[in-house]
Order: sequence, then structure tokens, then C-alpha cells
Amino acid sequence: MNGNELCILRRRAAGRMLAGIALSAAAISASHAQPADQASAPQPWPDVETVRTLLRADAAAALSDCRVPGLCAVGEGKGATMPPAGRAADDIRVTAIFGTARSLNVDVVVNGTLQRYRAGRADPVAGGALAAPYRLVAVDGACVRLHREGRDRTACLDAGGAHP
Repeated sequence: MNGNELCILRRRAAGRMLAGIALSAAAISASHAQPADQASAPQPWPDVETVRTLLRADAAAALSDCRVPGLCAVGEGKGATMPPAGRAADDIRVTAIFGTARSLNVDVVVNGTLQRYRAGRADPVAGGALAAPYRLVAVDGACVRLHREGRDRTACLDAGGAHP
């Protein structure tokens, strides 16, 4: 096979490829030649009402337990409609235990307020103000014993739930 024969084969292949591209372009333009009124008419989204209903339900559920002053209207939320049935259990979490054996520090979050305790001292040494803070009884390994209003509470460090 000489160079001329290769050139002829390449021209035939190029011709076939151009013919294929032309046919594809014609087919695409024919499929897009639909009436303009169909394409310009806005298509309603069938799930609009479902999404709105879900958003309203989610907002109502969030506000039903609203206890943020200034955000909830008077009379809204469970806190305003339910009579107080006594003090709810506090959410106590030990977030850190650090230091040496002589000056061991413990960071405890009580209902979202950080309190820092030091072993050997009952009252918190730093942190946000609580109306009646817990008093530190003891630090036992990874657990902390606290006391308030005649009740002892124990909270432990959750090493598995650590986040960077």
C-alpha cells in the first residue's frame, strides 16, 4: 500500500464521519422544532404544595417547644401552656478532665453553660453564672460526682464522642 491509497482511505473515512455529523445535526434540529407555545408555557411543579406542607409542619413542630424569650409569642410553646411539674433533670456533660493529680481540672457543661471545677474545691472556679451551681464532690477516674439541692449526680467523660 502506498501513500496515495492511505490518503484515499482517510478521505473516505472523513467523508463518512462528516455525513454522520450532518445527519445527527438534522435529527437534533428536527426534534427541537416543536411548537413554541408548549415550550414557553410554565410547567407547574407537582410537589410544591407537598413541600410547603412539610415546611409548615416542621416550623410548627419547632415552635411548639419554643422556650427562647423574645422569639416565641406569649402563649406559644409547651413551656407556656404546660404547668411546671417540678424541676426537669439537668443535662450534665463532662467535656474535659485535664491537669496533674495535684491540680486536676474538670470542664462540665450544665444545660449548655460551661463550668470549670478544680479538684479539692466544691464551687466552680470559672464559667458562666448559674442560679444554683452544682458543687463538686469528687473526681473518680473519668467520672465526676456533683451535688445540688440534696441530690447527687454522676456524669462521665464520653471519650467515644470526641469531635475535632
